[in-house]
Amino acid sequence: MEELHWNGGAPLDPASIIVPLAGMATGIILGIGFFKTVRHVIDRKLSRGDDGELRGEIADLQARIEALEGEHGRVDELEDRLEFAERLLIRGRESGAAAGER
Repeated sequence: MEELHWNGGAPLDPASIIVPLAGMATGIILGIGFFKTVRHVIDRKLSRGDDGELRGEIADLQARIEALEGEHGRVDELEDRLEFAERLLIRGRESGAAAGER
């Protein structure tokens, strides 16, 4: 069986790929949810007539929300990378099982 290695020669550890990718995807998803909630709360305050400084904050938060929603493509890319890593792991296991049968 041929082991998969990093460029430096260290063995490829599945957790070193999957955990960071899952963490990044989770952070992006939670960030988008947080800003949508903040936007909803501010919109409710404005509908009650509490204009004040909130208009500027709303414009800022809406820009940030749009930027985060633009990160959706990045989440898709992370999902693709995760699937690729999973395929590598499965291929490594299958080739290991085939080598063990010989």
